[in-house]
Amino acid sequence: TVADRFSPPALFVLMTFAGAVLNAICIFTSSFPVWAFLRTVIGFTLAGVYPVGMKIAAQEYPSGLGARLGVLVGALTLGTAFPWLVRGVGDSAGLPYEGTIAAVSVLASVGAASMALVMIPRQGGPGAACLRAILACCYDNERQEDSGKTSEHEGNKFTHSEGGCVTGSSVNVDIDIGQSIGKSDIAVPVIEKQDTFNQEADPNLSKGERQGQKQLMGIQALRAILADSGFRAAAIGYFGHMFELYAFWAYVPNLIDSHANEHGIVLGNVALTSFATIAVGAVSCALAGLWSLRAGRDILPGSAVAAEVALLISLVCCLLAPAYQYMSQGVFLFYLLVWGSAVVADSAQFSSLCAMYACPSLVGTALTLTTCVGFAITIISIQLIGALLKQGWSPGNALALLAIGPVIGTARSYKEWPLHKLCAGGE
Repeated sequence: TVADRFSPPALFVLMTFAGAVLNAICIFTSSFPVWAFLRTVIGFTLAGVYPVGMKIAAQEYPSGLGARLGVLVGALTLGTAFPWLVRGVGDSAGLPYEGTIAAVSVLASVGAASMALVMIPRQGGPGAACLRAILACCYDNERQEDSGKTSEHEGNKFTHSEGGCVTGSSVNVDIDIGQSIGKSDIAVPVIEKQDTFNQEADPNLSKGERQGQKQLMGIQALRAILADSGFRAAAIGYFGHMFELYAFWAYVPNLIDSHANEHGIVLGNVALTSFATIAVGAVSCALAGLWSLRAGRDILPGSAVAAEVALLISLVCCLLAPAYQYMSQGVFLFYLLVWGSAVVADSAQFSSLCAMYACPSLVGTALTLTTCVGFAITIISIQLIGALLKQGWSPGNALALLAIGPVIGTARSYKEWPLHKLCAGGE
């Protein structure tokens, strides 16, 4: 994809600005066909924002990627919640809907400008030193521990070249945690601090090998991406997560409104309560990312542990949805915050696993592929829940069906990374 062939920061800036402008144009038209066309094209531009942002994170911080993507997806979650905040405040102040659209376009433009100032000038660009200093301060301890560690398994190193890609397989490897403490059968891909995700920069590769990597396209590229069982497990886990996530975000206001009709509203109005429910996921994403640095205990990938735990909690919340009308205001708000935290906390961790197990020269393509398939799946779940609500289903009963996604995602990821190994000490 273009994410692997052109500058990711430049692509990010271009597509973000384009989306912001097209979104702002929606203010000046009332024609439904024009609106539909504009929203479709805006969706196209978003394909150059989210997966490309993950590619940039993978390039800049290959070690401890789960923590960095946690912050990235946390920002996405906060951005998703932001329009509900604007609407909640706007409804109270009597502002028209155009204000929400304009605010979103302004925020997107600020994000694009920030990327242009910080990332495009790769060496000494305005603001780059400041940003790197902040990141270095936040992750100073983790960086020190990463010296001598080369993967999210925190120390396990294994290289296996196959068709220009580095893949993982079961092999006895030394585990270095300050000192060698023995051998372990752990399958991991190599993630070097140097530019592993751009193998053209590897001086050890011959010109022919670099040209061979460039020619991985079409079916050949797809086969290389899907060759690793770890990638397939992460992708299916991500698809199950996506089946639930956006349908939950789309219809949680219906759940809140239905509960408020009988019990009243806690946080001012439905929009503000929806904002809190979605925005809390930004915090959980960052916390899950930090936990992923330690969760695996050198037995499993930390991101896999964090993702599976979040997916299991979210599954329980789905199954509890039909009982929402029996919850008091306080219990219902707590329930929403837990679900809002768990429903998105696994997103970055599954994406991190996809980047970790993908063919290094095709990371951008792999992330774009999984993201596009994931968003296509959201169309199915959103349409399904919407159709059920029109048929008179209660929001709780309808949202309970979202458990299908976590069940499938957990089953496949657990098969690849069984959590019980943590309790059994890796056996």
